[in-house]
Amino acid sequence: MADRAEQHYNEGAHFSNLRQYADAIASYDKALALKPDYAEAWNNRGNALYRLGRYTEALVSYHKAIAINPNFAAAWNNRGAVIEKLGSYTEAIASYDRAIAIKPEYAEAKHNRERALKKRT
Repeated sequence: MADRAEQHYNEGAHFSNLRQYADAIASYDKALALKPDYAEAWNNRGNALYRLGRYTEALVSYHKAIAINPNFAAAWNNRGAVIEKLGSYTEAIASYDRAIAIKPEYAEAKHNRERALKKRT
């Protein structure tokens, strides 16, 4: 089962690289049906939803990834990005801070934090 879940995950990543986000989501959903605790699949599913402008659904996926792995820095960063997109800059900054606390060298999270700070003022 885990091998099939990984195959679907890889297929989802391939579709995401091709910017075929609906197909990517379908593949991630197949992976998650086989392995519901697949944090990376939840995170990447969130990324595909984000790219389609489906921010509330993306946020749910990021929350699931974080619930499975609270130390998943990329999921915290991505959570911040979607919350920032929704206009909650203080909450977004808190997510970026969490990502940076987990992974201090996380340049993308640092950049995103600075952007959100500028928007908040």
